[in-house]
Formats: sequence, C-alpha cells, structure tokens
Amino acid sequence: MADETWRPGIEMDTLSGRSVWSIMGFVLLSVPPGLVLLLVLAVGMMVSGEGYGGSAFLTSVMVVILVDIAFALVTTTWFGFRSAEEVRAGDTTTANEFPHLPQVDPTTGVVIRLAGEPLLSREERRERIRLMQAAIAAGDGTDDRAPG
Repeated sequence: MADETWRPGIEMDTLSGRSVWSIMGFVLLSVPPGLVLLLVLAVGMMVSGEGYGGSAFLTSVMVVILVDIAFALVTTTWFGFRSAEEVRAGDTTTANEFPHLPQVDPTTGVVIRLAGEPLLSREERRERIRLMQAAIAAGDGTDDRAPG
C-alpha cells in the first residue's frame, strides 16, 4: 500500500467499538473541570483560611476532584490499551502517531493517510476528510478495500 497514491474512498476493515480518536475526547473532557475545581479549592482554602477538611463545601470539591482524577486515569488507560489494539490490527485513528500505519477515519473506516506517508498537517487532514465525504456522498470509489 505504500506504493499507492492516496485517493478518497479507500476503505479498511477496522476494529469494532470506540476508536482511539474518540477515547481521546473522553481523556480531554476531564481536564477543564479538574482545573476549575482546583481553582475553586485553592480560592476556597485561601478565603476560609483552612484546609478542605474544615468545610463541607471544600471537602465536596476535593471529592469531585478525586473522581475527576480517577476518570482521567481510567480513560487514559483505556486510550493506551485501545491504541495498542489498533496498532496490532494494522491501522490507527490517531493523527500524529504511527506514520508506518494507515490513518483511518474512525467513523467511516475510510483511509485518510496511507501507511508510510508523512503525517498530515491539520489542514491536509481536513481537506482529505472533505474529499472523502464528497466521494462518499457521490458514491464514488467507496468499495475500494485496502489490502491487509
């Protein structure tokens, strides 16, 4: 497949279930609330002049921070396992890793970048997805299966 030129519509069989790309969204989802909660905790402790254990509100904030940290750890671990599964299956849905593997759109299973191609810039990736969506809408070439 490295000798081929990319074109819209090359499909691959992909793993069932959530892709690494979608799991990354869950990982990132935990960051903003955690930062806001840490700020609330720090300001609350400064204003009250005591630790989080001296106030039911601050204790609650600390518990929610711990739940957020646990969520981040679980989703990060899930991300790592799923990434390894994708690599073993011979493709990836991540944009900035594994140039030796084809990058596949997690929704359609259509190849965005061929194995061995340089990693795509954000603009190149968006353009290829646009071309891919146009080909799917037109019904052009979506029956092409990539070897492997």
